[in-house]
Amino acid sequence: MVKVGIGELRDNVSRYVRRAEKGETIVIVNRDREVAVLSPWRPRTRRARRLVGCLKGTARVAGDLLAPIGRADEWFRT
Repeated sequence: MVKVGIGELRDNVSRYVRRAEKGETIVIVNRDREVAVLSPWRPRTRRARRLVGCLKGTARVAGDLLAPIGRADEWFRT
């Protein structure tokens, strides 16, 4: 981590951007007080491109899915 003053950054901004692009973090100071950070860009995690299947593996099935929940006479009135 490198600390650089605002004036130095203004004069050599392209050099510091290249350093950040390579993975270095630069702290920008104003009168010995840290005011900002220039850090490498980290892209967001890849999102699903389609809706079908985007939640695959996120649910857990507990119990028997085919067994009836209750008795048949509770479901149907005659």
